[in-house]
Order: sequence, then C-alpha cells, then structure tokens
Amino acid sequence: MDERRIPFSREDEEKIASAGLWGMIAAITSMVSAGLGAVAAVAGKGAGALVTQVITVTLNLILGVWLYQASQAFRRVALTDEADEHYLLLGFSKLRAYFMMTGILIIIAISLVALGILAALTCGAMLKSRY
Repeated sequence: MDERRIPFSREDEEKIASAGLWGMIAAITSMVSAGLGAVAAVAGKGAGALVTQVITVTLNLILGVWLYQASQAFRRVALTDEADEHYLLLGFSKLRAYFMMTGILIIIAISLVALGILAALTCGAMLKSRY
C-alpha cells in the first residue's frame, strides 16, 4: 500500500467522485458559456461591448479550467489507488484559486454597483439643486 494512499471508506470515495463529477459539469458549463460569449462578442457591435465580452469570456474560461482541474483531481482520489495526497492538494489548490477569483469578482461587481448607485444619486441631487 502506498504511504500516500488515504484509506477512504467506499461511501466517502463515492461522495468525492460525485463532487468531482458535478464540479466537472459546472466547469464544462462555464467553458461552454465562455464559448457562447466569444460568439456573441464577435457577432455584437461596438468596441465597448467587445472589450467587456472579451474580459467576461476570459474570466469564465479561466474559472472553468480551474474548476475542471480540481474536479479531475478529486475524481482521481476516488477512482485510483495512488497519490491521494497529491491529488487532494492539487484539487484544493485549484479550488482555492477558483474561489479567490470568484470572491474578488463579486467584490468588484458589488463595488461597481455601489459606485453606480452613488453616481446616480449624486447626479440626481445635482439636477434637483439646479432647478
């Protein structure tokens, strides 16, 4: 028995494999979404929209690849009898990157919405005081 093999119960291995499968489904969905976004960017008009689409497509693709890599690593933990520790660490490092990027994007999105609301309120107050 490999010393890096972790003795999971059959039920635990099934749960890990299932998590890997669902992660892979989410990753593939994300990458297909990125592909559809690329088609929409090419078909769309306007440079501003194109830049936004390219950024969105790139981020979706990166997140999808990280999630896919994590899912593959977790599936290897459940489906092989070797290097469980390595695959777990690889999977968790990819998930860490995925969650960090997602968290940063959520913070940026919330900040932009807050700035938009603040700008709208400021413009509204300026217009109100003018008339």
